[in-house]
Amino acid sequence: IDNSFQLQPSDFDRLSTYVIESFADSQGNLWFGTIADGVARYDGTTLTWFSPKNGLGGDTVVSIAEDQQGSLWFGTEGGVTKYDGNTFATYSNAAGLPGTRCYVLVDRDGTLWVGTEHGVFRLQGDKFSKFNIPGPPIQERSWKVEYGKVWCLMQDRQGNIWFGRDGLGASRFDGTSFTHFTTSDGLCSNIVSHIVEDRAGNIWFGCLSSNQPQEGQQGGLVRWDGKTFTKFPETQGLFDTDIYTIYATKSGDVWIGATGVGAY
Repeated sequence: IDNSFQLQPSDFDRLSTYVIESFADSQGNLWFGTIADGVARYDGTTLTWFSPKNGLGGDTVVSIAEDQQGSLWFGTEGGVTKYDGNTFATYSNAAGLPGTRCYVLVDRDGTLWVGTEHGVFRLQGDKFSKFNIPGPPIQERSWKVEYGKVWCLMQDRQGNIWFGRDGLGASRFDGTSFTHFTTSDGLCSNIVSHIVEDRAGNIWFGCLSSNQPQEGQQGGLVRWDGKTFTKFPETQGLFDTDIYTIYATKSGDVWIGATGVGAY
C-alpha cells in the first residue's frame, strides 16, 4: 500500500480511508463506523478500535444506535451487534435476521428496527420478526443495489417511522397504516437513501440514481413540508446527483453531502 499510494506518515493517523457513519452516544463518546476497519470510539483522549476479534459482527459498520439502557447497536455486514459496554452479542440469520449491511433504529418505545436487502425486521425478545411493508405502484422499476433493499429508517417527532427503500421510494408508518411517496408525488427518484426531519418539521429525502436495469441520473435532494415537494435543480450537486447523507442541526441548519461535488 505504501509503495502504491505513496502515503505519508500523517496519513496513518486518520481514522480510516472510508468513514461512513458517525454517532455521539449519551456518555459523550464519538463512534465512527468504517467500510473495512470496524468501528472506533473516541472518548476525547483515546481512540479505541473494535473488530470481529472483539466480537463485532463484521468489519463494515454502516449504522449505529443507542437504546434506553445505554447499549449500542451496530449494523454490520454480518448482522446486528449489541454492545453493553462489556460484551458483544451478534444477531443474524439464526436469530431471524437475514441480510447484510444492516441499518438500525431504536424508536422512542425502545423497539429495535433493522433494515436489510431482505426488508425490515423488529427485535422481539431475542428473535427478529419480519415487518412487512406493502409496495406502492411503480410503473418502471429501477434500483441501485437490490430492489426493495432498505437504505434508511427514521422516526419523526410525531412518532411515525419512515423507511427509505431501493426502487420503492419512501414509506411512512403511523402505527396503523402506511403512506407511500414516489416520483409520482415529487421525489427525484424511487431510490431513497436518507430521510431526515429538520427543526421546522420539514422532511428531507436523499435520492440516488439507478444502476439497474440501466444507468440513470435521477438522484437529488427533496424537501417536503407536509404538503409540497421542493427540488433544487438550480444548484449543482443537489439535482441529478447521488445524495447519501443529510444532517439537520439543532439550530435549524441542514447539511447535505453531494457525491462527487462536496458539502452544502
